[in-house]
Amino acid sequence: MRKLLVILALITFHFGQCQYLDLAKIEYAYLPGDNANFEYQRQRVLFNIPFKLKKNSYFFAGLDYSSIQFKHREEQDSYNKNNAENFKSLGLNLSYTFQINDDWIFGAQISPSFNSNLEGSLKREDLLVSGLIVFVKDKKDSASVRKPFRIITGVYYNTNTRLPFPLPFISYYRKFRPKWSYTIGAPYSNLQYHLTEKHRLKIYAEGDGFNTSLQNGVIINDNQLANRLRMFLILTGVRYEYNIAKHVESYINITRTVFSDVQLRDGKENVFIPAIDDAMLYRIGVRCKI
Repeated sequence: MRKLLVILALITFHFGQCQYLDLAKIEYAYLPGDNANFEYQRQRVLFNIPFKLKKNSYFFAGLDYSSIQFKHREEQDSYNKNNAENFKSLGLNLSYTFQINDDWIFGAQISPSFNSNLEGSLKREDLLVSGLIVFVKDKKDSASVRKPFRIITGVYYNTNTRLPFPLPFISYYRKFRPKWSYTIGAPYSNLQYHLTEKHRLKIYAEGDGFNTSLQNGVIINDNQLANRLRMFLILTGVRYEYNIAKHVESYINITRTVFSDVQLRDGKENVFIPAIDDAMLYRIGVRCKI
């Protein structure tokens, strides 16, 4: 039972990254924007509830809420930034997994969400849907292998990326020393060192961002109307984790952007792309995990 729950946790998908499923989490992220021409803050709260369906299958249902502040620093004619600075996101996470045989497990997730500046009632344009399908071979805790490993492969679709079609997902985990392990893949990789049972340190790379509608639009340069704001970042940096209790963990991330993509859009066309240089993003939070 625990193995299936952990596998379902591993396939949980949010903003293009594979991460552990959190039963509950409170998180704050901040990009001060010293070199980025924009400032970004996000306050996030989520919870997930597991349900056992059969002996070898489980279902998770959860809610994910975020309050986002995004402030442009560039001056633009006829650009009312007050309508494009504060956003809300409310998502529903639905995940399912079952054990195919002794080696392989199937997992899937669909995540519909409403993302908007909420200048009026919710509209169809506020709704976005992400999801993934994966197959997992987990030998992380197996006594039959000399060096524990785990393979996750499949496809995912994320509304934050530039590409409007499913992308390949792959993740390979290997523990090569008693205190050392690594994960190589796309869209998440890390190198992890266990200082003690309570303290861990990671060097990692991941994706982050959001995609939201501008309900009444904003006018750019007097003649162009933008009705959507999208931000996608690829980050690399250091993560420190401290186990408060067996299933409760605090963490702090210090990262720098290696790729930044911020767009004001009219449908599928770019209207305005801010100038962006390297920027730091900081994240702190507490989570209850499996």
